[in-house]
Amino acid sequence: MSLSTSHMIQQQMYTRERRGIFRSTEGFDTVANSKGLDASFIKKVLHPLCVYDAPAALTARGEKQESVYPEALHLVRTESGDVVLGRSIYKAADFTGLRSAFFTHNYVIPAGHGESPSDYKQWLNTSFVDTYDIEQGTELPELERLPGGSVFPAVDPSAVLAQLQLSEEVFKQLLYAVMMSAAGRKKVYVALNVPAEAVASSAKQLLGVLYAALPYAFRNRLGFLTYAQEPNSRKGIHLMFVEPFSLRPGDRNVEKDFVFDLSNNSRILNVDTEQAKQPYFDWIVRTLLNGEAPDDFLKFAEQMLTGMEAGRELTPSSYHELITLYRIEQGERSLYNEQRITVLRSLTDYLSPSDALPRKMRLNDLFLSFFDHEFDRVKDGHIPDVGLVDCFKDYYKVHARSSENRLVEYLIRSLNNAYTARNTEAVTYIYHTIEENPSLGKVYFTKVLGNPALTKMLFIPYMDSQMKRTPDVKGLLAVVHEWGSRYIEVSANADFQLLAESALMGKLRAERKPVEAVAAIHQRLRQWDSSSAVGTLSPLEQSGLTERLREASDRYLLTEVELKEISPDQVVQIPFFTRPDLVQWVGKLPAPLKGQAVRLIAAYDWFNTEDPEPSVLDGLEPSEVEKVQDWAYGWLPQQLAEGHFARLLPAFYRSDGTGEGILDFARLVSSIRKWAKDNDTMYRFIRWSEEHAEFATPRGGFEPAYRRALLLFFQKEGREGLHKKPLWRQYFEPAKPVFKNFYQAAKRETDTPLVKTLRRFRKGGVISGIVLIVIAGTLGGLKATGIIGSVDTPTPAAAPKPVQQPVEPTVPVKEEPAAIVTHVPNTKSTTKMVKLLFAFQTSAEQAEFKPKKLVIVGADQQEHSYENFTLTEQNDKEAASKANNGSSGDVNTEGATTKSKTGAGESTGSGSTDLSGTSSGKSADQTGAVTDNTAGGATSKISTEGSGIATDQTTTSTSDDGTGTTEYDLDKYPYRTLLTIWQRLELNDASTVTVDGKDYPLVQVKAAN
Repeated sequence: MSLSTSHMIQQQMYTRERRGIFRSTEGFDTVANSKGLDASFIKKVLHPLCVYDAPAALTARGEKQESVYPEALHLVRTESGDVVLGRSIYKAADFTGLRSAFFTHNYVIPAGHGESPSDYKQWLNTSFVDTYDIEQGTELPELERLPGGSVFPAVDPSAVLAQLQLSEEVFKQLLYAVMMSAAGRKKVYVALNVPAEAVASSAKQLLGVLYAALPYAFRNRLGFLTYAQEPNSRKGIHLMFVEPFSLRPGDRNVEKDFVFDLSNNSRILNVDTEQAKQPYFDWIVRTLLNGEAPDDFLKFAEQMLTGMEAGRELTPSSYHELITLYRIEQGERSLYNEQRITVLRSLTDYLSPSDALPRKMRLNDLFLSFFDHEFDRVKDGHIPDVGLVDCFKDYYKVHARSSENRLVEYLIRSLNNAYTARNTEAVTYIYHTIEENPSLGKVYFTKVLGNPALTKMLFIPYMDSQMKRTPDVKGLLAVVHEWGSRYIEVSANADFQLLAESALMGKLRAERKPVEAVAAIHQRLRQWDSSSAVGTLSPLEQSGLTERLREASDRYLLTEVELKEISPDQVVQIPFFTRPDLVQWVGKLPAPLKGQAVRLIAAYDWFNTEDPEPSVLDGLEPSEVEKVQDWAYGWLPQQLAEGHFARLLPAFYRSDGTGEGILDFARLVSSIRKWAKDNDTMYRFIRWSEEHAEFATPRGGFEPAYRRALLLFFQKEGREGLHKKPLWRQYFEPAKPVFKNFYQAAKRETDTPLVKTLRRFRKGGVISGIVLIVIAGTLGGLKATGIIGSVDTPTPAAAPKPVQQPVEPTVPVKEEPAAIVTHVPNTKSTTKMVKLLFAFQTSAEQAEFKPKKLVIVGADQQEHSYENFTLTEQNDKEAASKANNGSSGDVNTEGATTKSKTGAGESTGSGSTDLSGTSSGKSADQTGAVTDNTAGGATSKISTEGSGIATDQTTTSTSDDGTGTTEYDLDKYPYRTLLTIWQRLELNDASTVTVDGKDYPLVQVKAAN
């Protein structure tokens, strides 16, 4: 819209004519308008408002008199803030005299034209033109004001509602719907219980009452239409009065809108009846019906809503709150007593904007009067509701200066009353309120801590609750540090120090790792001390609080923690070992604590040093030495594994020092043998002991008792270290001569009996030589016969010896095992699976074969356990039949039943198996190729195709004594089960198979080159 700078009221007229401004042919069009109206504004905004449909009831009876037809008065506000006020009326005949038409006259009131809350009276009584002759010209004058005068007929709300048969409740609901529609998107459709010709006049009367009841913000948004033939949504129209009986039940066009079908037994839809019972609706209806003017409150509400968040003035709840405050201000104090917290929250809400106080002094005075009332109640011993305290806190945030001292006194008295009544909930919430506002808290605690009586009565109980609420030692120290640093009076307060010490002991008792907790305490206390400026002491240090907490934590370890309950790693973390006054401190301890301290110090010296002296426990009573050694004994295997050999010695220290050495060498070596994972650890320890005087005699070499212990070790477990060249060269050959002599002597002591005998013969002279010749001759004869091997040296020609014929050794009778297992090689390198064929002599043995766990030692010499695998029966029925009948022959089985088993359950299927023989030493792969699978004296001929397996008739494996192979005839094992593991695993001759703890003979099959 383009208006003149004079902000004059513009006009527009619209009807059916021979021509119009925007069309040259006959039809409906604008026939005249003011020059300030833009053409696009007329087309887009005004033309959609130029509509009129005659009432169906009047056209049905053929009514010809134009004045009987209701006028359609509309008011719409544009997005730019302009107001379009217009009227459409029925015309019985157009310029042709043959057809009916309508005539619309619009006034466009520009934004900022001086609109006031009472303008609605002018709108409802404005004069409009009924006709216009286009021949008079198409330009209309601009107006300074709306025509119709300034004196308007008075509206009696009570009479209007009675005439329209509207009850108070229905009017409240209608008022609520209109307010919600003006603020939202829903429309309000009203069908009055009046004749069609009276719809518009009745609507104007009702609009007068509605406007009087609406707050100013809603008046400035409402758009209405006094008549429409049927309900239809139009932009900018919130309230639409329609022809009676046009609101049909089930009409989907209006099912979500507010519907008031008062012409049909008062059918009202989508209105929340409870909302219509709120305070503002009760008050405004009662005021209007009593003939009173609500303008004083409406002005009050407009003023109090100034500066609030956007949209607050269009929220009905705001007027419910404000009418309550207004009525209390007018003298209805009982409303405050009924809803104290609600009233106070409303007041603090409206007073919260930073610049609200000058404009809302009425509300501020009202709030302060309520505060005085509540303060008097607290003086009388009353404990305030938490909501009241919250309201006063919120008020303090906005207007701290005017209320600070009074509010602090109010809180002190309230807390005193709550403590007296042991109302912990009230105490907690009041202090929570104080903590939420740092400035309020500072004023409060400064006043409380400045008064010893208030400190003891209010602050110490508060600190007690704060410390109890902390989850652990770390949280407790944070609370102590915060309050001790913030207020110098706190850290020096004796009650506070005692409370902190007691709380610390309680938190330590709940710690699962007390040593670590005490170490953390010391570290935290050092941080407190170091955080102060250089050359100065922190308030916590000056008051002695840090030293008191440090002392309490140290004593806790002595009183609550036993040495046997902690590990060496924890012992070395105990912080009081680093005290400069440790000796004096321990000397002042009571006897029980002193003993515990001495044991802990000895354990600390033992494990905090890389190479502790064996005599580290000297000075302790024998009973104390035994306790420390018994504790340490359980941790020494770990020290041995980590190579801390010196830390082993104090556990075997003999304080008397009598006998051979000061160490119990036999027990030491025996313990190391028991703890060490392998002999290499023992070898390293022996070499390490060469460099330590505890193991040596004054002349050099090992102590005799140590030598005996070592010799016993070499004889029982460590012989290979002396006799295997790599180990001898690594560990014992590099030793100094004095120790190497011992190792060589031990080596001789651990020789085999034959070597020892030969060594004796070598020393025995002629007789010994003769014996050696006889032995040599005997051995030569055995070699010549092939019993123990062949001799390369030629037999002397002068003394030929008769050739002894080899005697065939007796072949032991082979005992056939009940079941065997052979490895079916995987012919495809890309397939990840292992196949094992279990063969049984009887079906009963096969039926019992229900493995749950399979353990295989693979080529890597590692155990591999499996619980998920697949079982497939590959039974040879023909072989089984022949075996049962005592015959043998080739085997060919068709249609064998297949069973599969996994960790989840069992399933059955079918398959076929071909067990015909292949060429010797070969196995067919899955494509029919033949692969050599012969290795190391063990032969298995196996072919797999599809789901079946083909093997030759015999499977061989190396016998246990290594002298030959044991052959197994597969015909004797016709009941076969193929077990498949869906993982890759390499197997060799050394591999073993164990099923549910039972070992099976294994025939390994290796792939040919």
